[in-house]
Amino acid sequence: METVLFILVLIFSVVISNAVANSITIIPPAIIQILIGLVLSIIPTFQHFSLVPDIFMLAIIAPLMYSDGFETNVNNLRRNLSNTFSLSIGLAVTTIIIVGFLAHAMLPALPLALAFAIGAIITPTDAVAVSSLTRNLAVPESAMNSLKNESLFNDASGIVAFDLALLTFETGKFSAWFSVMDYIYVFFGGLLFGMIISFILVRIQLFLTEHQLDDPNVLVPLSLIVPFIVYLLAERLGTSGILAVVASGLVQSTQRRQLRLTSTRIQVVSTTTWSVLSSIMNGFVFILLGVTLPTVISDIILTNKQVASIAVLIGISLVLYTVMVMVRYLWVSLHFASLRIRPEDRKLNNAIIAINGIHGTITLAMAFSIPLMFRKTEFPYRSDLIFIAGCVIVISILVPTIILPMVLPRKSLSYSPDDVKFHVKEMVKYAINKVLEVEEDPIETQAVVATLQSQRKVNRTPKRREITRIYQECSDLENKQLQKLVDKGEISTKQQITYQRIMLAQSVHLGQTIIQNVWVRIKYTIFRFLHRWKHRSVKIPQNFTHEQFENMQNDLYKIEEQIAPVIFKHLKDIVNSRNSNTVGWLQRYYRERHRRFQNNVQNNEIQDELFINAFQQEYSYVQEQLSKGTISRELADVLYAQISNDELVYMQNDGIYS
Repeated sequence: METVLFILVLIFSVVISNAVANSITIIPPAIIQILIGLVLSIIPTFQHFSLVPDIFMLAIIAPLMYSDGFETNVNNLRRNLSNTFSLSIGLAVTTIIIVGFLAHAMLPALPLALAFAIGAIITPTDAVAVSSLTRNLAVPESAMNSLKNESLFNDASGIVAFDLALLTFETGKFSAWFSVMDYIYVFFGGLLFGMIISFILVRIQLFLTEHQLDDPNVLVPLSLIVPFIVYLLAERLGTSGILAVVASGLVQSTQRRQLRLTSTRIQVVSTTTWSVLSSIMNGFVFILLGVTLPTVISDIILTNKQVASIAVLIGISLVLYTVMVMVRYLWVSLHFASLRIRPEDRKLNNAIIAINGIHGTITLAMAFSIPLMFRKTEFPYRSDLIFIAGCVIVISILVPTIILPMVLPRKSLSYSPDDVKFHVKEMVKYAINKVLEVEEDPIETQAVVATLQSQRKVNRTPKRREITRIYQECSDLENKQLQKLVDKGEISTKQQITYQRIMLAQSVHLGQTIIQNVWVRIKYTIFRFLHRWKHRSVKIPQNFTHEQFENMQNDLYKIEEQIAPVIFKHLKDIVNSRNSNTVGWLQRYYRERHRRFQNNVQNNEIQDELFINAFQQEYSYVQEQLSKGTISRELADVLYAQISNDELVYMQNDGIYS
């Protein structure tokens, strides 16, 4: 039970950090997550928390690295393979050696093998952290691609070097020949094994597709367990499990064209699932860093086995980070990695590559994988090494957060307004053609087509508070019109109350927040009680089934015919440049409501199916364009928002009368 509660708290913390990060864009999400972790460390359940390295690597790091491999542009990686290996092997090994000797020089009490261990721990970079820090900045594409490709493979360099350093410390022996051969086996063995396993899994997926077994309940869970299977088998063979899952993700990426034979629904579900999981798991890493730091600090302060004081360790972390940045800058400046950059942009790109050597997931994982015991005693200097690693992570995040906005411009949109208009029109056209192919009732099909045609105009999602305010104006106007019809004797009191109850039920569906929904329901209850008391002699059904609504429909439609023009005129009169988006949303909402009053239940059901099909086809269009590379991820998000906006208008009226 405690484990389940622990995971739920972590997930909730990630949700909070993402919400805060979306509101306060100036602070990197990683920093927010570390701060939330520090707050959690106050809770007794999280006090004295320590990670189990094997579980952390399997449950969090393996799927994260698989996702990174899958999202990598394989063609770009292939063109820059030599540079990638130069950064992930040559630069990584050089950095480990330099940092190791420097750490030993600054901390003579620290054994040389453990000094190399800390060098191996803080060398791997984290492309996900880089992306989160630079999400609003225009980072040169060449530099960003180099950072992403480097981070895929230098993790293995760090892990292999770390294992060799610990083995040397534990045995007191070091063999250069053994170290080189072991490095080659672990590194390239992991790559080869991951590719082989992934090719087998791809064939399984294609077999399921060819035999009409490509159900989301089959293929999506299969894709989720791939990194765990690959990692466990690779580690069992003594190769790099991390590189195996990276290679597996890369193979899956190269096989996208074949796997597109699966339905768009499966592709959307799979992509969305992995996107959410990656975001959550990456958040786990930094929250856990914040949770564990107080324990590490207390261990250093309260024990007499520390290698140095907290202040000295922070200073050493600063020095090590600075040296790593200098080594990275010199490596690319001296053309050990021949990046394809214009001469006038070379200095800026080199500086960006140097500063953006941000450390995160693998660094934290390796730090906590330092054994707890050594020869039946506590492992020496374990807390010191973890603290240095944690400080380097925080410093590597803070420095680019401060410097990059000074040297890089804000990111411009990857699409123009004309692009949005064009693809909205094409998207709607695509959906209309698919609806016409269904060959459903011609009259209902044309009604749906006419509604879809109105979606061709690009609409931004309106603010819910403004919707509520204007909708309340319309509701007040409806009540006034109803009372006028009663006073004229054109409708009965029973019809008035019935219509008002439907209006109130609609307002419940329009509630934006939980508080609003609760308040509307309370208001509905009070309203219903007062009307029952005032009109005790009138028998009114408390709930309206489809059958009851169908019986009353003609009378209600006549009322709607008299009220709707008044509402549309009011909306037309109040529209201006500031509220045009909200008024347009409500106009579409009332048109849809008017349609539901007009049609019978059977026709509504036909249109429901056609609308649902149309929205699915619009999502399919966006996914197909995104897979082909015709549109960017940012433009896809805009189109998704457009579909959701139009779908919301339709769905707000769905189920109101049942």
